[in-house]
Amino acid sequence: MSLSEVGVPGQKIDVLHGGDVDPSGRLLSVAEIQQAFRELQARTPAGATNNGHNHRVVPAPPAPSMTASPSTPEPRRAEPSPAPSARSAATEAVPTPAPVAPAARISSTSPRPDQLQPEWIAVVAAHAGAGASTVALAIADVLAAAGKPVRLIETAHPARSGLVAASSAEMGLDPTGEWRRGSRELATIYRRTGDASPAGWPDLEPHGADTVIDLGLPAPASVSRLVEDKPHLVVVCRPCIPGVRITEHLLAAVGEQPVVVAAVGPKRWPGEVTHSLGPRLRLLRERGLVVAVDDDRALQVTGPTHAPLPKAVLAAAGDVLRLIRTAPDGVSNTLAHSAPRSRNKKGTTR
Repeated sequence: MSLSEVGVPGQKIDVLHGGDVDPSGRLLSVAEIQQAFRELQARTPAGATNNGHNHRVVPAPPAPSMTASPSTPEPRRAEPSPAPSARSAATEAVPTPAPVAPAARISSTSPRPDQLQPEWIAVVAAHAGAGASTVALAIADVLAAAGKPVRLIETAHPARSGLVAASSAEMGLDPTGEWRRGSRELATIYRRTGDASPAGWPDLEPHGADTVIDLGLPAPASVSRLVEDKPHLVVVCRPCIPGVRITEHLLAAVGEQPVVVAAVGPKRWPGEVTHSLGPRLRLLRERGLVVAVDDDRALQVTGPTHAPLPKAVLAAAGDVLRLIRTAPDGVSNTLAHSAPRSRNKKGTTR
């Protein structure tokens, strides 16, 4: 029978059993014909011929993985592969509940060979009213003036914030909801939003930016963690007798951590103050690691605002930045290995 005769009204066919026209059969549906075709394909051995042509069954390739390498690899760049993100590294360094300094000099992205790695600079007040927020803001402004993005994080309680008016524009909360963001030129300022200590550092943007942390007056536990993390450390004090004595105590607590001291006040210290210096602070002064920061009268009234800081304050912050990049191996270590001063014997002259 010809194909044109299949499906003639009143005629039935048995296809599943290979039969011809079967008066007792029925006309198959399209689905049954497709099922029968699949069964015939399954019984056909691999490599068998069909109408004189070879049709080998080739298995479909597996679905590509999200991490699989492309068939045509991209040309290798000159930059090294990215380092772990700054956020994950910084968050791991934050204990609950109180945040302290993150791991030192953690880079969120690997810099080009002609760039320095992003820096972590911790600014600590040796005593209350030292001016740590002003110094931290000045350091951030100097870094931003160089054309590189910078992040300034203040860990103080919102009621004791020294940077509440330092932003030129508010940017809302970060994704964690625990930090309030503000912009200041190329700097992004982060401030706490609530009474409870944040569970971690803010979701830091942009990646690869330098980070300045205003730790204010730290608790003893925060000082211990600061020693472990080893960021660039700036201690802020006032050149008065109580100020230098408390500063000496803090320098002893940080041990061998490299330190630069920013003294907010006159360059020439009164004799009563210099006579009250401890061995560590005295040695830092002798090595030129104490920078005098001008105690601007306008800042005494207004505090840090969105307006530019005085030029004298910015110049002192620039000196601090140059020193922290060339600081010696540490105060305590330097004291232990420094040669004793030569004393003149009787009958000798200098």
